[in-house]
Amino acid sequence: SAHYPETSLSIMQSRIEGLMDDQGIDKYRLCGHSLGGKLAMILACRWPQRVVSLTVADIAPRDYPPEHHLPTFEALLSLDLSGIKNRKHADEVLSERIPNWAFRQFLLTNLISDGEGLRWRANLEVLRAGIADLSRNPLASADRYAGPTLVVRGGKSGYVRCEHFSLFDHYFADCSIVTLPEAGHDVHVEDRTGFVSSLHNFLNPKA
Repeated sequence: SAHYPETSLSIMQSRIEGLMDDQGIDKYRLCGHSLGGKLAMILACRWPQRVVSLTVADIAPRDYPPEHHLPTFEALLSLDLSGIKNRKHADEVLSERIPNWAFRQFLLTNLISDGEGLRWRANLEVLRAGIADLSRNPLASADRYAGPTLVVRGGKSGYVRCEHFSLFDHYFADCSIVTLPEAGHDVHVEDRTGFVSSLHNFLNPKA
C-alpha cells in the first residue's frame, strides 16, 4: 500500500473500506494477524452486514503497551540498507537485536528490492510515530459482531491469555478460540500447519 505522512487505526480502517468499495467487493471474509487482527475486528463491528466471517490471529481487543514494540522499530531503522546484500545478510545482522528467528523472518518479508537496492515495504518511521494509537484497544464498548468468529492464539504467546477470553465474549457473540500450544505470537509462521488447518475447518465446517 502507499506510504502516507501519518497513520492510525481509523485511517487504516477507512483505507481498507475504500479499497473494498473501489474493487466492488460487497461481502468478504476477514482474517488478520496482530495489527491486522485489530483492523479486522473494527471492520467486522462497524460493517457487520458486509463481513461473512472473522478470523483473528493472536491479538485481543484490549490496550497493549506501545513501548513493547519500540526496540523492534529501532532495530529495523538502525539497519544500514546500503550495506545489506540480501535478506540472509539482513537476518544475520538483526539476529543480535532480534533473537527470535521466526519473528525475524516475519519482519524480513517487508524487506524488498526496488531494482536499485533494498528498502522496507512498510513505512517504519510513520508506524513508529503512530505506535501509541496502533497499540490501543481498537473497539468501543458498544461495538458488536454477531457473525462467526475464530480466534487462533499461540500457546507460548502472551498476547491472548485465558483472562482475555471474556473480552471476545463481550464483542463477539459467536466466537470460538483455538490454541496452538507450540506457537508464539506469529502463529501462522511458527505452526503453519496448525493455523491453516484451523482456518480451513472454520471456513469449511462441512468439509
